[in-house]
Amino acid sequence: MSDPRIIAEPDPPKAWIETIQRGLRNHNTAATRIVEFYPVVFLVKDTGNNVLGGVLGNIVGGWMHIRSLWVDKMWRGTGYATELMAAAETYAIEKGCIAAFLQTASYEARPLYERLGYRVFAELSDHPSKGNERYFLAKRPLSGIDAGGSNRRDRSSIVMQPYASSDTIELINRGVQTHANAAIGLPEQMWSTANLFLRNDDGEILGGALGNTWGLWLYVSDVWVDPSMRGKGYATKLMTAIEQLAAQRGCLNCYLDTFSFQARPLYEKLGYKVFGTLENHPKGHSHYFMKKAL
Repeated sequence: MSDPRIIAEPDPPKAWIETIQRGLRNHNTAATRIVEFYPVVFLVKDTGNNVLGGVLGNIVGGWMHIRSLWVDKMWRGTGYATELMAAAETYAIEKGCIAAFLQTASYEARPLYERLGYRVFAELSDHPSKGNERYFLAKRPLSGIDAGGSNRRDRSSIVMQPYASSDTIELINRGVQTHANAAIGLPEQMWSTANLFLRNDDGEILGGALGNTWGLWLYVSDVWVDPSMRGKGYATKLMTAIEQLAAQRGCLNCYLDTFSFQARPLYEKLGYKVFGTLENHPKGHSHYFMKKAL
């Protein structure tokens, strides 16, 4: 059988993505013995069941990761963002979380998060484009958030919906992305997927590197190679291929995050440097944020 090939696929079948993510998740579980995973989804809904905002995240290994926070522009400034964060933090404390982390941008909600007790531990300059900054914030310990009493006249409420539909998730993420695009104005450098796969002649997916390009930056979210193919240089080949794809799109930099039980030595060999660290995330391990000029 011939060696598997690395292919780029902008719109891969769902099963391909799931293979990479499942393989990486299985590796993490075996390394940490942490199996608990809780989705964090709280929504603002009006009396007509319309979604006016929401917070998305997850809980793993004693930490809550806030991935998206969005409130419809018609309802901003009314306290919903604070109430959403308060609900998420209360739930995280109930699940035994010791801390939380998130990322935001200079045109987004850093002042809000700092008022809620989050502190910057790392940042990226000129992300996603020149003149903008990306901040990585953490809160430890979690102390709860006093959202205050609401004096709004509307009857909208915060509801927990841990198994929200894909349409609801897409609505919140699209709201975040639309706000970002309006703030930074990147009509020719929009967010785009960057997916590379290691596939053999039978069509089996044996590895991959998943990520996205946005502005001047490549972000690599997942890298995995099947155990049967490890030690043959395929992880390096995948990283080289995804970096070349990003460079063709005009990206000048790349960042990623990895853990002490993952591939930091590999990334350092490829030229990545640590720019931020979360200790004891998950419990007993370290979380590294790394970057590289392409």
